[in-house]
Amino acid sequence: MSLRVRCRSCRTAFLTDDERPGARVVCPKCGTKQEAVAAPKPTLTAGAGESVFVPADADKKPRRGRRRALAGLVALTLLGVGGVVAWPALRRWWQPIPPDPVESVATAYLKALADGDAATVARLGTVELPPAIRTYRDVHRDTRLNRRVKGTFAPITAFHSKINEKYDYDPSIGRFTPKNALGPAAETLDALHDAKAKAEQEGLAKKIASGNPDDLFDAAEGLAKTMSKLAEGALSPKKLIPSYKQLLDDAKPPLPPDERALALDAADRRETWDRLLKRPFATLKSDGPFIFDRTEVTASVIDSLGSAGDPPTTLHLSLTRFRLEGIDTGWRVTSTRRAGQPAESAPAPEPLPTPLPAANDLEKYQLQK
Repeated sequence: MSLRVRCRSCRTAFLTDDERPGARVVCPKCGTKQEAVAAPKPTLTAGAGESVFVPADADKKPRRGRRRALAGLVALTLLGVGGVVAWPALRRWWQPIPPDPVESVATAYLKALADGDAATVARLGTVELPPAIRTYRDVHRDTRLNRRVKGTFAPITAFHSKINEKYDYDPSIGRFTPKNALGPAAETLDALHDAKAKAEQEGLAKKIASGNPDDLFDAAEGLAKTMSKLAEGALSPKKLIPSYKQLLDDAKPPLPPDERALALDAADRRETWDRLLKRPFATLKSDGPFIFDRTEVTASVIDSLGSAGDPPTTLHLSLTRFRLEGIDTGWRVTSTRRAGQPAESAPAPEPLPTPLPAANDLEKYQLQK
């Protein structure tokens, strides 16, 4: 038998095993200790929600608690694993990393090659004969090959001004021709007459006609010395049609190291620079600072003529960017090479053959014009 009791504190009705009236019992809901007084039985007029609180079986409570704890642990584990897996995507969404501009240009260039888009290939690169590829992947910039040359263009502009005073540039041959053609012509004629007079003085014609082996040897040696002197002097290319590099090597005073490094790169890659700037480098006129960058990107490619089962090969792309006041070429692909070929790197400043002049190089250039 059991006794129905109503708690005097929380007004909860509950059943107690002790059926003796007046016995001390504890409310299973609020824990209030009280005497067991039989609660009145509910009538039809009583509240419709009247109920009796029956405590759960003691040996069932821990089991239900363990199940809930296990379910919570599984939920937390799944939440943690999901967070770890989704974190990179969430981080990119929350803090997006801007794409590398070099890799973006290289990827667009490779895509244009694979698609046969000649216009885009020409816009993004200066390579005259770009490689024919069918597919590409794994485009990656090798930051170890980043090269940068910075300086001021003022000494180069002064050097160009000195050149323009004496020479005209012929872009069809990439060389300079003297503005006063009579000067080199007169120097050449004088050199030829001097050579003729020296040959007569040494009797070269008689030695040749003598048939004597010793005389013939002396005559040949004399003629060789005369022609060598002419080739190095009045008839030398740097006198008649000098290249930009030849004029650069003879510059007085020499350019500072960074400026010389830039000018030498333009001299060694004349056609690349002409396509990069859409004008000859020697025509640039500016006194402001410049920045010359070069780096390299690698990609795995399949050649257009390769079969489906051929393994991919590594293609290296050199990209260049040049900035000078209003000029910014942007990143352009300036060369491509297969794996194993030497890399194209931006030039490092070269040591000058003579000590640097005073700091006012530009003023000295102007004084020596």
